[in-house]
Amino acid sequence: METPVEPALQYDANVDDLDPRVWPHVIDKLLAAGAHDAWVTPIVMKKGRPAFTLSAMCSDADAEAVRRVIFLETSTIGLRETALQKFVLQRASSDVVIDNATIGVKTAFLDGQPVNRSVEWDDVVAAADALGLSAKEVLAAATAAATRQT
Repeated sequence: METPVEPALQYDANVDDLDPRVWPHVIDKLLAAGAHDAWVTPIVMKKGRPAFTLSAMCSDADAEAVRRVIFLETSTIGLRETALQKFVLQRASSDVVIDNATIGVKTAFLDGQPVNRSVEWDDVVAAADALGLSAKEVLAAATAAATRQT
């Protein structure tokens, strides 16, 4: 079974004059605007200036909203657009229960076989707090339970 191919756009902007504490907010706004993914990469620009490249991937339908967030929430005055093909694995959502705490799990499949499992981090943290355990203990237990599940 082939993985589906989806067209996507990637926007990149180099930013050297923005307080780095703003980046988590920018990424949250981009995801809320429809970006499939958003990330920040540290770079060095001309004359040795430290900076960041902000990148966001989205569908054509969300492109205007994503561009708008980049211009409104950062100090950039320009960005680059690249057309991409995005290869996507089939996915399924399920839950595992650790000591009466429910934790969401995403499983990705290639040719009908599970190849990746990811437990929902927010669920792990909530369960750890509720159960009085460390997040790493709950993460390990949830991952093991997810692996046994499929």
